[in-house]
Amino acid sequence: MLAGLFFAACAALALAGLWLIVPRDVPKISGTCALILTFAALAVAILH
Repeated sequence: MLAGLFFAACAALALAGLWLIVPRDVPKISGTCALILTFAALAVAILH
């Protein structure tokens, strides 16, 4: 649980940093991150 929160916070900080550098690419990348997080949550739900 704690590791999941840590990884989610790291992803959010990475997206914020990316937004500061290349703002127009953030929607494409955040959509990809959301898809990856969805698959990861599904895998955790199946394994749990």
